[in-house]
Amino acid sequence: MKTKKTDSKIKILLLITGSIAAVRIPLLVSQLSKEHYEIRCVLSKNAEKLIKPLSLSILSRNPCVLENDQWLNIQSSPLHIELCNWADILIIAPLTATTLSKWVTGNADGLIPSILMANIKPIIVAPAMNTQMWLNNAVQKNYEDLQNYKNVLSLQPSEGLLACDAIGIGKLPPNDLIQLAIEFIISHDQNPYRKDLLNKDILITGGSTSENIDAARNISNKSSGAMGLLLSQVARFRGANVKYIHGPLKINKDLTDGIKRYEIETSVELLSAIKSEILNYDYFFMNAAVSDFKVNYDAQAKIPKDKINDHLIKNLEIVPDILKTISKSKKDNQVFVGFCAFTGPIEEAREIIKKKIYQKGCDYLFANPIDLKGQGFGFLAQNEGWLFDKKDMEHHINKTSKIDLANKLITQIISVDK
Repeated sequence: MKTKKTDSKIKILLLITGSIAAVRIPLLVSQLSKEHYEIRCVLSKNAEKLIKPLSLSILSRNPCVLENDQWLNIQSSPLHIELCNWADILIIAPLTATTLSKWVTGNADGLIPSILMANIKPIIVAPAMNTQMWLNNAVQKNYEDLQNYKNVLSLQPSEGLLACDAIGIGKLPPNDLIQLAIEFIISHDQNPYRKDLLNKDILITGGSTSENIDAARNISNKSSGAMGLLLSQVARFRGANVKYIHGPLKINKDLTDGIKRYEIETSVELLSAIKSEILNYDYFFMNAAVSDFKVNYDAQAKIPKDKINDHLIKNLEIVPDILKTISKSKKDNQVFVGFCAFTGPIEEAREIIKKKIYQKGCDYLFANPIDLKGQGFGFLAQNEGWLFDKKDMEHHINKTSKIDLANKLITQIISVDK
């Protein structure tokens, strides 16, 4: 995760309500504190029964605010207003059915509902409850109403084993995903968070493909799948319906939570998966790192080392350009974005990159250097790059985190597309 400078801490107000999932929140507070966020925690009365306020105070380095603190005599202004004014970003985790109902019906009974009523800052919402409660018609209607709030970034509850021993939907989203949502909001700088991709369908590919040489060896590359995944999460945070097709991921799988995804292995599988989906999407981001070579002979056994050279000479072939193939069926109302890794100065690569836009048939091509220190592959690596189109646009994004780059890249593409 991206580390913040201690001289410019982001202020996080964490609202904790009485779901059993609240027992996970101290770990979140500890994680965010280590990343140099300044945190203040607010506990509901029911949450107090699950977590010790002292623990949160120690972990956050700030006194924990309780329900009974709302109207203390020592206050010079209403506490719920003071807390809203203090915060840069709010998180409500876990969000219970009761608090959700109070929020969307305008019921300010209690400190946390009062904060929710008064808040205009970005707020990350992480529900957690029993599956039957989550799927209840009233809860679903309330949650649907909440999606109309412009400052709300909703993280759907996860699926898995619940506290009641049932398996279903209702788990608190992973802490790493909550932190990713924070970093996404921060990447907007002074611009307000907006759901500007509502009703848009986006297909994204990422990660590496792998081609078998024999039963023990394969051909692949260094791609971790991080950039494609972060593009997917950014698009989802901004309101889009997203599907992510990817090779084996070399990153924390918690960060895939909430994304509809499909894993492939070979270039043939990737092409087939794209073909079956592509006509249903408004945007297509071809970020997958496709292996350049494959072996056209399916060896079921391991080939002896002294025969492997001959095997490769006879059977090695170049993998066809998938983006070029898919672009032949591109519709006029679709936007295709290609990606190109390069080495050396951009001045030397520029003309080659511009030619690739026409060769591949895409609308935009994002080119990023992979031979600079600290840039390239992996979730923690930073990146910069240049976005080109078929005209004269050349938009440079300075070196930054991958989540920030993904956000800036999508912003630029949809602003030009308008």
